[in-house]
Amino acid sequence: MSPIKFGIQLPPRYDRKLRLWAKLKGAARATLAANIIQARIEANWADIDQELNGIAAEQGISRQELEAQMLNGGDEDDSL
Repeated sequence: MSPIKFGIQLPPRYDRKLRLWAKLKGAARATLAANIIQARIEANWADIDQELNGIAAEQGISRQELEAQMLNGGDEDDSL
C-alpha cells in the first residue's frame, strides 16, 4: 500500500523546533513529522481500538460498520 500524503499546520515555534530536530537527525522535516505521527498512533493503538469497540457497541453495529461510516462519511476532520 502506498503512503498517504496530507497537509498539516503547526504554529511557527513548533515548526522551528521540528526543523531543528530534523537537521539534528539528518532527516527531512516531512519524514521526521511522519515518524512522530506514526509513533503516536502506535502508542495509542489499543486505546483507539477500545474506543471504537465501545462506540460500535453503543450504536449496536459492528466495528467494521463503524469504521466504514467514519472513513467514508465525508470530511476526514468531522467528528462523530
